[in-house]
Amino acid sequence: MPNIKSTRKTVGLALGSGAYRGFAHIGVLKSLIKNNITIDYLSGCSIGAWVAAYYALFEDLQKIKKDLINNQKEAISLFFDFDWSGGLIGGKKLIAYLEKNLQNCNFSDLKIPLKIVATDMSNGQPFIFDQGKVAQAVRASTSVPLIFKPFSYQGKLLIDGGLCNPVPGNLVREMGADIVIGVNLYNKNEFLVEKVNMPNVLNRIKKIILYNLSQASIPSCDVVIEPDISRFIKKSSLTKYFTKEVAEEIILIGERATDRVIPLIKSKLKL
Repeated sequence: MPNIKSTRKTVGLALGSGAYRGFAHIGVLKSLIKNNITIDYLSGCSIGAWVAAYYALFEDLQKIKKDLINNQKEAISLFFDFDWSGGLIGGKKLIAYLEKNLQNCNFSDLKIPLKIVATDMSNGQPFIFDQGKVAQAVRASTSVPLIFKPFSYQGKLLIDGGLCNPVPGNLVREMGADIVIGVNLYNKNEFLVEKVNMPNVLNRIKKIILYNLSQASIPSCDVVIEPDISRFIKKSSLTKYFTKEVAEEIILIGERATDRVIPLIKSKLKL
C-alpha cells in the first residue's frame, strides 16, 4: 500500500451506497480524472465498495465498465443462486465472480488505499474491512437484506454497509485525507407522488430512511457530489441494472454532477 509523500493536499473519495444508482460513481471518477484530481484514498459502501475496489486495484475505468456494464449475461447469472436461508440469493456465484474479476487480490495489493464498510447484524455497528481478501469485503458490503444472504465472516453476520454509513467519508478522513469528497446517491427528488397502497408506502419509508441516513453521513465530507437519478425510479429493476443505455445515462449524470463542483474542489486544493 503506497505512502502519500507530497506537499500537496491529499484527496479521499467516499463512494456511497445506492444499488443501480452506483453507475454514477463511474461518471464521478471520469470527471475527477479528466480534471487531474488525484485520488489518494478510497472508501466504499455497497455498490460504492464494488466500484472503489475496482478502481483501487486497476485504476482503469474501462475495466470497470467492461465488467459491470458490458458483460450483462454474466451479471444476470449472479441472481440465479437461490438459497432461501436468510436471503433470496445465496451469494456463492457473486463471491466467485468478485474473486475472479478482482484477481483474488488482498487489500495490500491495491494501488490506492481502500476501506470498505459493512454492517454487523449483531449490533448494527459498522464493520470496517482494510485487510484480507477484497472480494470478501465487497460481498459483505453489498449484502442487501432479504435479497442476499448475510455474509458470514470472523463469526459475524454482515449485511449492506448502507444501513450504517451510506457515505463513508469519515473513513478516508481517518486514513489521512486532507480533502474529503463524498458521493451521495440518495436524492429527495425520488420522493415521487405515488398511489397510496401498502407496497408504495413501504417503498417510500425505505427511501426516507436511506435519505436521512445519507444526510447524517455527509457532514464528514468537505465536498458532496449528489447525482440526481430520480428520473429512473419508475423503470423496472431489470432495466436499471442490465440495460447498457440506462447505465451510460447514469454515468453521464454522475460526470456532470461532478463537473459542477470541480471549481469548489480545486479551490479547496488550492489548484
